[in-house]
Amino acid sequence: MSLLTTIGYIRRDLNTLRYWSKHQFAMKAMPSSRFVFGRTHKWFMYEVILNYPPVIKKGSWDYRVHRLGNLIYPAWDCALLSHYSPGGRMLRHCDHSVFEPQVVLVNIGQATFCIDDQEYDLHDGQVISFDSSIPHELLPVVSERWSLTYRKIQPQYLRL
Repeated sequence: MSLLTTIGYIRRDLNTLRYWSKHQFAMKAMPSSRFVFGRTHKWFMYEVILNYPPVIKKGSWDYRVHRLGNLIYPAWDCALLSHYSPGGRMLRHCDHSVFEPQVVLVNIGQATFCIDDQEYDLHDGQVISFDSSIPHELLPVVSERWSLTYRKIQPQYLRL
């Protein structure tokens, strides 16, 4: 049984999305992370600082992110644009309990993603869904790669 579902592919607007991703400003690093290496990121709608307890504040706003999220994951709460440099990776982990388990991810570039003991080659423009409460990792990327992940925040944390 596959632990990852392909929802579809971004085809027509993929080059526009890639250009937009490459030209984002205010991308942040995670120097204190034990799980992520060679990555910068930017939050949209809400920014979630993964402490215990988590800190949630307003994130960036972008029409493109909002429109795409509404198409592929209605009622999403936050989106995370991540950029991985060659060699960048994410170690095996489960996502923070602040999030609902389902994640919808737009892959921009090539990557190898592992969930539980299954390995998947992610293709340029592929849109996937998976359960982030199952251990998962991103193997070191060979070339630049972006992802735009959409999540829902557990209702008890959305007291802004």
